[in-house]
Amino acid sequence: MVVGLGYRTGVAVANFLAGRGAVVVASDVKGSAELGDILPRLDPSVRVVTGEQKPELLDEGFDALVLSPGVPSTVPLVAEAFKRRMPILAEVELAFRHLKGLLVGITGTDGKSTTTALTGHILARLGMDALVGGNIGIPLISYAGKTSEDSVVVAELSSFQLETIERFRPDVAVMLNVAPDHLDRYSGMEEYFRVKMRIAMNQGDGDFFIYNGDDTMVRGGASQVGARTLSFSVLDDGADIYYHDGAVHIKEGGKKIFEVDEMRMPGMHNVQNAMAAVLAAVSVMRRKGAAPDYERIAEAACSFPGLEHRLEKIGSFEGREFINDSKATTVNAVITALKSLRGNKGVLILGGRTKGDDYSRLAAALNGTIRTLVLIGESRDYFSKLFGGYDQVEADTLDDAVVKAMSVSREKDVILLSPACASFDMFKNYEERGNAFRNSLRRLQSGELQWI
Repeated sequence: MVVGLGYRTGVAVANFLAGRGAVVVASDVKGSAELGDILPRLDPSVRVVTGEQKPELLDEGFDALVLSPGVPSTVPLVAEAFKRRMPILAEVELAFRHLKGLLVGITGTDGKSTTTALTGHILARLGMDALVGGNIGIPLISYAGKTSEDSVVVAELSSFQLETIERFRPDVAVMLNVAPDHLDRYSGMEEYFRVKMRIAMNQGDGDFFIYNGDDTMVRGGASQVGARTLSFSVLDDGADIYYHDGAVHIKEGGKKIFEVDEMRMPGMHNVQNAMAAVLAAVSVMRRKGAAPDYERIAEAACSFPGLEHRLEKIGSFEGREFINDSKATTVNAVITALKSLRGNKGVLILGGRTKGDDYSRLAAALNGTIRTLVLIGESRDYFSKLFGGYDQVEADTLDDAVVKAMSVSREKDVILLSPACASFDMFKNYEERGNAFRNSLRRLQSGELQWI
């Protein structure tokens, strides 16, 4: 049984299993109408049960359940499967058993997608067969049967994906940071971090574990892993890779790798992401028995332009610069975005489906930075009360939010979409939300969307 058809993963898993002769049932709590664009993509042999996920479904007798990442292990169907001691696998666990070559796994609260894509970019520039997938949007299972012993799969891993791994073992694991997130799913930070650290639970002394030496919780977790540990830091010159005097240095030989000003991605958070990616690439080369080529690694790291929906400058209108940061679904990510304004005033489009975070932590970052808050989504009333001391307006749609942001902004302001929330109240995912923001700007520029 594949539990949860999801946006991409559930379909990919069901089709993979059906293609190998398994009898597959796909179960989703959504109704057929809501899954209308997904069901036609399923292998015809897959039987679909929609609209409910009753535990009695398990009476049919399944060899295993495969969970899509968004399905909590606490839903009655899955909880009953645990009770019956049925095998329950994460999609990444299933994929792992069918992949060849080396595996780099990257997790953390913020920066996962950028670091994953950047690591893949560096490895490709080094001439490797690098495949990027996981939580970044390409299910790992889609690479099953397409890898060789020369391949390197770079996987972004969410805590959801790590909850039900068993033998999953990355040759190189990266832990970027940990901050409050998904506390609507976990009992607290300790449980959330424990799940994140599962990335290293099967690693041995032949593997590498790369971690943020500036994060106290991560540093403590690193002391417990069985792999060889390598640290990155913007504060400690004793780290394996570190930032000092405007440049990134490697501890080995005291070598300066590149000047930060050479990077196409702005911000100190991206310096951290780049350091983690460099260490990951170096670790892969060592696993392959090759000497690190720091010159080519530096060139690749600096040439990477960044990803869509991550502090992406998408254009300007009437003297206002528009920045799409739809991927910012945590408080920490929004704080990072506000720091990137570097003294410019901004109008912040904020809101969506909350994730249990302490959103009051945003208040200090808003001071002196944000001219007005434009509140959207399910969280509007909650945020309106929480940030009652700030100038604010409410919007019904993203078009409405952009129009109102223009109305309250001034020339040379930044209009920033950095929601601090999940997108599922209004959109399928953060990409759809970011694309809608881009389209709103285009309609504004064309005159189709009137703001005066």
